[in-house]
Amino acid sequence: MSDNVRFGIIPTPLIAPYDGVLARSRRAVEMGFDGLWFADETPMAYPNFSAMDAWLLMAALARDVPGPTLGSLVTAAIYRHPLLNAVNVSTLDHISGGRAILGMGAGGVPADLDGLGATGTRGGELVERLDEQLDSIDRLLRGETVTRETGHYPMRNAWIEQPLQAPRPPILVAGQGPRAIRVAARRADIWNTLGGEPIEGEARSLDDAMAATRRQLEQLEAACLEIDRDPASIRRSVFAFRVGIYDSIGAFDEWVGRMLEIGIRELIVFHPGDDPAAEAVLERFAADSMPKLRAAPG
Repeated sequence: MSDNVRFGIIPTPLIAPYDGVLARSRRAVEMGFDGLWFADETPMAYPNFSAMDAWLLMAALARDVPGPTLGSLVTAAIYRHPLLNAVNVSTLDHISGGRAILGMGAGGVPADLDGLGATGTRGGELVERLDEQLDSIDRLLRGETVTRETGHYPMRNAWIEQPLQAPRPPILVAGQGPRAIRVAARRADIWNTLGGEPIEGEARSLDDAMAATRRQLEQLEAACLEIDRDPASIRRSVFAFRVGIYDSIGAFDEWVGRMLEIGIRELIVFHPGDDPAAEAVLERFAADSMPKLRAAPG
């Protein structure tokens, strides 16, 4: 994959009306963002952040917003059968003219699990499901007919309409802990981190978050070497989670700069919604900082 710096955005809030999501998506592309990303969550997880179906939104925006890549950030393995996930990816790839990216993670937000009737599903099982899903999805997207008799997602003689991108659309794996990072080493074209921030509990200082991200990168490289995979074959991406990038343009620039220093090549942020001061920071970053960062030597 290209090593060029890329910038992505989630056009939050992903709530009705659709025209609001559409307007934020179009403006993001006008500002120069390369990719639009969508949280594939149930409404219970983050009700003011994401309450609409990610794959239906991407299908609609594929026709309404030409240009950017469209990806899930992320689809949890427990949500759907891998055959249905593969069909979604292939369908979106055709609707968008070859712009689909599948982002997957283990999941585990308690409100999502409660809503799905999967309360108490443990992390180890969620990571097992993720690994099995990605194995099946990869094979289906590459044109195989798949039969799996055991595991969490059995299937018999399963196949799908082939996507436009060859050998298949890119797969992003969000992995924060050692087990999920090992899955990323085996399965991912792109690895995504939350930038060292925990999903729950107190947020970390930027210094502590950077140290945690460096440890994750070390784990990813070690996991790749264990299976004789070149670590450079996996693109590194980060989602700005629980970090105050909209406090000021200086805070935004510092976070981006420090992530680039450690080898992150794709930076994904969320749209601040109806917050004029934060929107002004986003607009300034896009107008002043993004062009300079793209032009800087890698």
